[in-house]
Amino acid sequence: MKSLITLMAAALMLFTSVPSVSAFYKGFAEDLHERQAEKEDYNETYHQIFLMLEAKDFGIETEGKDNEQLAKEIAEAKIKQSAKEKGIETEGEDIKELAKEVHHAEVKEKAEEMGIKQKGKDPQMLAEEVYEAILKQKADELGVDKEGKKPEDLKNAVLEASIKNEATTLGIDIEGKDFEELRKAIHEQKTFKTAKALGIDDDDKNAEKLFDEIMTQYAEKAKEQKLYPFENKEGKFFKGHHHLQTK
Repeated sequence: MKSLITLMAAALMLFTSVPSVSAFYKGFAEDLHERQAEKEDYNETYHQIFLMLEAKDFGIETEGKDNEQLAKEIAEAKIKQSAKEKGIETEGEDIKELAKEVHHAEVKEKAEEMGIKQKGKDPQMLAEEVYEAILKQKADELGVDKEGKKPEDLKNAVLEASIKNEATTLGIDIEGKDFEELRKAIHEQKTFKTAKALGIDDDDKNAEKLFDEIMTQYAEKAKEQKLYPFENKEGKFFKGHHHLQTK
């Protein structure tokens, strides 16, 4: 079984099939998973489970479709849903252009919320400014020193501080543990917590076996209850700068 970050790569795949994703702020956890996923292969079985559950939510027919096709259809459905929520016309619109419209609308909403002036700024410039403002805001919340750090360096510092904060919140001793060790410890603790909530017998089972049981036998139930790894991640953080541009 692959690690937490590898397993969650499945969820990230939903947003890579369509240029310029619609969800500008998808949550810190997903940003973190994407940062690591490039170095690891995701488990195809878990990927398919995530896709099947997402497809069901959107009423997408799954029969006869491979994972790539499903991921594309789900991403498009999410973009259209976001567009409708923002009053953007979707009928006959090219999905790539629609994604850019939704993304820009989200950037403008966040800019207004944060008091960032928009006049005279093109979409990319505004997106850059909003991204950096959110990054600095999160750094302040976590007590990360911003002085002299470039955006990418500050982002890395914030990511590491965030995972340490999450580990501490879960009662995990962070002393002497590196990023990878903390990530693994968080994954294991959350796995056991989900198993307990679902009434799964964890006697003589390690986190790897339990996670496999959760995903292959209880995934739908875990998702319904918003248990790990299907917990609600909204508001935890923001998508990375790489998603502020078309791909």
